[in-house]
Amino acid sequence: MRQTFQVQYIVEGASNIRQFKVPRFRDFDIADVFDFNSTNFGQGIDTYSKIIVLLAPRKGRFTIPGATAIINGKQMHSNAVHIAVKPGMPGMYNIDPDEIDTEEESVLHPGENINDKIEKNLFLRVETSKTTCYVGEPLMVVYKAYSRLNANSQVMRRPSLTGFSVMEMVDAYDGKPEIEKLNGRTYYTNLVRKVQLFPLQEGKYTLDPAEIESVIHFIKTNEPAGKKHGSSLYSRNGTPMFPTAINHRTIVRTEPKTIIVKPLPTANQPADFSGAVGQFTLTVKAPGAPIHRGDLVKIQVAISGSGNLSLLTPPAIKWPKGVDTAEPSVKENINKYNFPLSGSKTFEYSFAAPDTGDYVIPVAHLPYYDPVANKYKTAVSDSITLHVLPGVKKTDAGTGMNAVDHVGAIRPAYYWFAAIALVIIACIAYQVISLQKGKKKVEEKPTAPEPVKEVPSPQQAASKLLANARLALQYHRQQAFYHDVQQAIWQVIAENYQLLPSKMNKHYIVQVLTEKQVPAATIHNLLAILDECEWALYTPGQSVSSMEELASKTEGLLIVLLEVKS
Repeated sequence: MRQTFQVQYIVEGASNIRQFKVPRFRDFDIADVFDFNSTNFGQGIDTYSKIIVLLAPRKGRFTIPGATAIINGKQMHSNAVHIAVKPGMPGMYNIDPDEIDTEEESVLHPGENINDKIEKNLFLRVETSKTTCYVGEPLMVVYKAYSRLNANSQVMRRPSLTGFSVMEMVDAYDGKPEIEKLNGRTYYTNLVRKVQLFPLQEGKYTLDPAEIESVIHFIKTNEPAGKKHGSSLYSRNGTPMFPTAINHRTIVRTEPKTIIVKPLPTANQPADFSGAVGQFTLTVKAPGAPIHRGDLVKIQVAISGSGNLSLLTPPAIKWPKGVDTAEPSVKENINKYNFPLSGSKTFEYSFAAPDTGDYVIPVAHLPYYDPVANKYKTAVSDSITLHVLPGVKKTDAGTGMNAVDHVGAIRPAYYWFAAIALVIIACIAYQVISLQKGKKKVEEKPTAPEPVKEVPSPQQAASKLLANARLALQYHRQQAFYHDVQQAIWQVIAENYQLLPSKMNKHYIVQVLTEKQVPAATIHNLLAILDECEWALYTPGQSVSSMEELASKTEGLLIVLLEVKS
């Protein structure tokens, strides 16, 4: 409630559109109406959109009626849609859209400069929750476009945020405008990008700029400022006056924003600290049902709280003697819409219950740095005792007798068959042994040595790893291309640096590559490529040239990583 939303009536592939009539919106206030034309150059399809920005004044369920138009000579009617308006949050969206008169703001009066008009009424801002933080400390970054003009805008460049692990905070960037006050003035705002960042290394980082291209529909008039546009269409004697329409194209970018990432304090840092930053609790859970010898036992180690949850690795567990666990499965239950990131991350270990008796899993420790308290803390779990009972005897499904009783019930006649079978087996074994002794007397021919397998060069290996990605590029399968590039990078890292699946995250990779003395520039390129892949998979629409460039950069990166190992 009291929030604007956008209704679009779209006509595709039509060459002649006449008498386009939008319905009356009885239940809503109209904030803005404008047209938008675009062309899909790949398919040659023209698209016309009539866009109405509405404000919902009250809660309830409403119907958005369809529009009518004569399209290519035929009367056509669009579909209607149903929406539900929920109560707004206190203090939110209580801004009257009439405060934003885009038509009047888009009028150029005598003496007004077009560039000054744009600078005051159309701009991009980047907002950060802070400008100084520690390695691993969550940071929120929001890119927004602000406008008071009658303009059609398109995002030309969304920022790729190199040097950080990125978590998107919205599901989709749909272009729906909101209303916001800034420095006492009311604007329509559009979200360009909203993310949580987790710095992977210390240093000074300048956030990449966002960029939009806008076509602003100005009206140039000879009337002095202060008169509403529309009242100036006629002079005092009734003579019509026709203002001049100006469509001005401009590109707007965000100002540079610098983030200083500090190293975590070394004083009082626990020896087993592994990079957890935030506020966390640790629990270890055992099965509630009785455990018998040989049963599959699943132990869950859960980290809950807020912070860099997605980057956390499992804490060390001192398993009792006789317990042999495999690598844990990992499950995340994270609220990405909340800042800082909150939820839980669970590591589930599986093993076969050992011999009967009591087995104690001692307390586990998760050291973490609390940036609010500015000190290291340790989350501690409770110890757990597993009571392993003797194995349950399996009963015969048909008679209910256990295995021992069943053996005793075998009739004596069957023992004769068993004795005969043993004699036959002994005869066969004797013949086999005799044949083997005979073969030893025959001179064996020397076997030819196996050919030496040629080890592929780093260049050959990199080319092979990217074969699927290049095939996807050839057939313009964008999603498959970026997925295959990611897979190639992770495969090289996993195989060359002996990494387990639970360690496959950017934070840990940076640590490993730094320890292996991989050049900082290579690590920077690795993170940039992974970020670009994640962003492209999330927001499709990259050009073929940028995909080709990424393929070449990735091949060079893989060669360097393979050469470092070799």
